[in-house]
Amino acid sequence: MVPSEPPPYSRASVRRPRILLVDDDPAVIRALWRNLRALPIGYQINTASSTFQALSAIAELRYDAVITDLQMPGGGGVAVLEELALHHPETARIVHSSQLESRDAPRVRALAHVVLAKPASETQLVEAVEAALGRVASRRQGLGSR
Repeated sequence: MVPSEPPPYSRASVRRPRILLVDDDPAVIRALWRNLRALPIGYQINTASSTFQALSAIAELRYDAVITDLQMPGGGGVAVLEELALHHPETARIVHSSQLESRDAPRVRALAHVVLAKPASETQLVEAVEAALGRVASRRQGLGSR
């Protein structure tokens, strides 16, 4: 028997980490996107400008991290956090908001892995993403070793 050659494109590809940015302010989305695009990891970054768009995006793709504002039309960031916690607990949940002292603050802190006050610096944002992804990865490893 003659060994066959592998198919021409048989290399396993490594999926880049996916991040969803959720904010109804286009300037905030641009700033977050610009800060994350500068990282050497090369994240795949998608955006949503409303709660509805975010929930649709989450239903369509698996994200490694979601960065969301709290005050948006259509239920706000709390609805996004609740959906992620319930159906996608492996996704790192990051809040980036100027409304951190709202009546929902205890619920938000319980749902989010990291909470950032808006506007966060590039360093704060990068550290938050890395910390949240690290916590989720540690949790996955802990669950996998049982």
